[in-house]
Parts: sequence; C-alpha cells; structure tokens
Amino acid sequence: MQDAAGKKEHRLSLSVKMNLVTTGMILLVAGGLLLISYIVQGRRVTAMYYNRVETAATNAADLVDPDLLRSFRDKVLSEEFSTVRDAALSAGNPDIVKNYLEKQPSYYYEELRSEEANSGEGIDHYESLAFDYEVLSYDMQVARSGAVVTDVYIQYDKDGVTWNLVDPNEDFLYLGSIEEELPEFAAMEDNGYFPATVHKSRYGWLCSAYVPIKDTETGEAIAVVGADVDMNTIMQARKEFLVNSIIFVLLLTGLCILLNIFLIRRLAVDPLKKLTDAACGFAAVDREYTRDDIIHVDIRSNDEIGDLYHEIQEMQGRIVDYTGRMTAYAAEQSRIGTELELANRIQMSILPEVGPEIKDRKEFLLQASMTPAKEVGGDFYNFFLIDEDHLGLVMADVSGKGVPAALFMMASMILLKDLAVPGRKPSEILMQANNDICRNNKAKMFVTVWLGILKISTGLMTCASAGHEFPAVRGEDKTFRLFKDPHGFVLGGMEDMKYKDYELKLSPGDALFVYTDGVPEANDAAGAFFGTDRMEEALNLAQPGHPKDILMKVRESVETFAGGAEQFDDMTMMCLEYCGPGGA
Repeated sequence: MQDAAGKKEHRLSLSVKMNLVTTGMILLVAGGLLLISYIVQGRRVTAMYYNRVETAATNAADLVDPDLLRSFRDKVLSEEFSTVRDAALSAGNPDIVKNYLEKQPSYYYEELRSEEANSGEGIDHYESLAFDYEVLSYDMQVARSGAVVTDVYIQYDKDGVTWNLVDPNEDFLYLGSIEEELPEFAAMEDNGYFPATVHKSRYGWLCSAYVPIKDTETGEAIAVVGADVDMNTIMQARKEFLVNSIIFVLLLTGLCILLNIFLIRRLAVDPLKKLTDAACGFAAVDREYTRDDIIHVDIRSNDEIGDLYHEIQEMQGRIVDYTGRMTAYAAEQSRIGTELELANRIQMSILPEVGPEIKDRKEFLLQASMTPAKEVGGDFYNFFLIDEDHLGLVMADVSGKGVPAALFMMASMILLKDLAVPGRKPSEILMQANNDICRNNKAKMFVTVWLGILKISTGLMTCASAGHEFPAVRGEDKTFRLFKDPHGFVLGGMEDMKYKDYELKLSPGDALFVYTDGVPEANDAAGAFFGTDRMEEALNLAQPGHPKDILMKVRESVETFAGGAEQFDDMTMMCLEYCGPGGA
C-alpha cells in the first residue's frame, strides 16, 4: 500500500488547483470581454464604413450639375453613341470612343457648335463632350477623396436595366455598358435611393450605396451615384482591432495571473500549509491524546483561515475529551454486546425442541426453526400437548427489536401456553391473552399470533389468527397453497377484542406450514422481497419430504434469493404433517 507521504508527492496541490481555477476564470472573463469588445467594435467599424459609403454617394450627387448630366446621359445612351461603342469594342480600341467624344460639342457649347460648323472651324477640347466627361469624373474623384471608399461612379437605371455612365477608374469602353444584375439590389427603384448593402460582383466583395441625382426644378431622378468600399478594407480594420486587443488582453491577463498566484500563496496557501503540517502532527500521535498535543501555529490573520485555526484548536480539544469518553464507551459497548449475545442464547433456549413426547408420536410429524437476524428479535414458535389427543401450535411475531421485544416475547409465549387448557377454543385463548397483555402493556408493544389446536385422533384443527401471516396448507392435490384465514386484531392493541375460530380438516398426508413475516419479507441487495409466491414455489419443490426437509428447502431458497444481503428480521417457520390415527 502506498504510504501517506507517497500520496502527497503525487497529488495535485491546493495551490496548483486554486491557481488553475482562478487562472481559468481570468482567461474566461478576458476572453468574454475580448469577444464582446470585438463584436461591439466590429459593428461600430462596419457602421462607420457604411456611413462613409452613403456620405460619399450623397456628396457626389450634390457636386454633379443635373443639366450637364442629363445632356451627357442622353448622348451616351443614343443610338449614334451605341454604334461608335460597338465599333470600339470590335476593334478593342477605347480611343475610338474618346475621339468621338472629342468631336461632340459640350452641353455648354451646343449653340457655339452650330456657329463654328458654319464657319468651318473645329471644336476645342474644352468645348467637347469629352470635357463634360472629365468634369463628371472629376466630381466623382472629389467625392471619393478622403472618404476611404474604393470607387464613386454614375449609373442610369431604367426598367431593371442599369447603364454605366461615369467611372474614373474605367476606360472609355465602360461608357454605355450594361451592368450585371445583382439580387441584393432587386428591390431598388429606378434611379432611387438604396442604403449601404454588402454584395459580391465581378468587382469583388463590396459594400455599395446609391443616391439619386435629381433635377433641381422638377425633382426628377436623372441618374444615381454609386459608392463602393472594399469589404476586405472593413475586415482588415476589424482584424487590426482584434490583434491589438488580443495583445493588450494577454499582457493584462498575464499580469493578473502573476498577481493572483502571489496573493493566493501569500494569503491562503502558506497559512493552510502551516495548519496542515500541524494537524498531521496531531494525527500522527499514536497514544492517548492530552492537552499538550493541541496545535499552536503563528497565524494572526483575522479571516476565515484564522477562524479555521481556532476551530481546529477547539476541535482537537474536543477530540481529547472525546477519546477519553470513547474509551469508557467502548468498555460499555463490549459489556452490552456480551449481554445481547447472552439474551439471544436465552431466547433461543426458550424455544422448544422436538423432544421424545412429540417425536415418538406416530400420528404426525413436526419440525420448527428460527433463524435470528442481526439483532435480538421477538419471533417465537411453540408446540405442546394440551392432553393426549390435542396438540397446540403457536407462531407469533412481537413488534420491535432488541431486549424489550425479547422480554415481551417470553412473557407472551408463557401466557399463551398457560391459557391453552383442555376445552378452551383458540379464539378464547387469544381473547384472554389480549386482555391480560393490554392491562400491563406500558411499553405499547403488540404481537401477531397464529394459534391452532389439532385433535390428533381426527385430524381436525381449530385455528384463530390475531393479525398473523396466512398459513400454507397442503391438501389432496399435494400442493401447498396459502389459506386466507379470518384475521383478528393484534394482541396488545386494544382490550376486549373478539377473535374468530375456523377449522382445517387434515387427512393423512396433508400438511400445514406457518411462518413469520421474516420469510416473505426477506430482501435481496436491490431491496426486492422474497414474497409468498416464491415461498409457495419453495414449499412445493421440497415434496415429498419430512417437515425438516421442507423447512430446509425454504431456508435455502430464501438465502439464494437474498444473495448475502443483510436481513433485518427473524425467519421463523414451523411445519406439521398429519399422518392419521394409525401413524405413518
């Protein structure tokens, strides 16, 4: 066996346990705070970028000249421009579109274009449609600058179709192209407002918002300004916050853990170790304790550990006093145990044995037994010849355990035998015994009794029951069955109770089995009872056989069922087989 020192070397110390628990709690709280702060800050960052997207789109819409945009839109969406763009796409040359725009007059110089056409002079760049495009592009660039957005552009929506008009990040082939349909914007009205929305398109993972550009006089929506921000930018900002937060939390957590370890050792572990060593020294004393063995440790803290120290001192003082009392108590218990063992032997010696006056009778066979439980109990049986032709049988169970029950049992047994005189019926015997017991029953104890008187010459048995178990009877079919006899009240319960006689006619070969509740109420380890069904089965398995063999078979069946479980009630049985007037 491993000694105590060896166990202490391999166990997990209190210091380690407390540090692990508190460290785990600190980490859990830190992780929770980190998660909460990340979620809250992440939402704030996301909301900030959403707001910047919508602000950029709004600012761009405010910068654009609606009349200029309307003129530019109409020309870009014209069939003439579409033809030029198709040619540029086929050639893969955006300069074709650029050259076309250079030759088309600006919105501001429409009338000048007519005059110059008559004079044969060309259009200057600042008077061309290409300059209008640069103005609109510049407005988008201004709106994008400082707004932390990826792109700002102008589109035109009509009947679910979106045309691209202006995007500083694209070449001239972009003008007049049709944008892909995205399900996230399916609910968007033509050239209407749409809040910041996350989506994926050919341009990447974006957050986009749309604001209409309206005619200042009519309020008509001419087109929409769209603003994009790359979601990776948002996620990178959140990631940076998370990394910085983790570094800060790890540093703070490490500091808290070190401080926690120091305080736990200083305030709890060291004082407790002193107490442990002192208490182990007290426990190691292998002689009778004295007051000098009580521990004295330098612990001055005015907290629970100080209280524990004083409680240990008081407890050890009580132990010193208690061990002295226990020595005297052990001697007293030894004396009581000896007396109980003597009482059990006296109780067993009072029960009758099958002597020659019974054993030599040829008219019947009789056997009785009692297997006592752990404590002295109150079960008893009795059999005696009332006269040469009448045999008295008694089976009884006194309430309670211990010496009082044993004394009550002896008194009841003697009383019942004294009252069983020739000519007196079982009901009369029980009635008289009940009244005698009730008059002197200060302990309020009671006893259940089954009493039978067999007329030996005829096999007629007259019986009465004072609340006892049903007897089992074997008749012509050679099978034991419970006989549900009429029950009277227990003896000692109430005076002047009436009891009812009943008769059993026993033929040669018939048998009677009576018992106390220790048989059917024998229990196994799971608490299940043996029961009367198993008892009947055991009785019938023992046939044919002497009553002694029948009792032995029932006892073996009970012991097999119990499986070694401790029994708390005596197991008392008696079996009579009637052989007839001529004997067996």
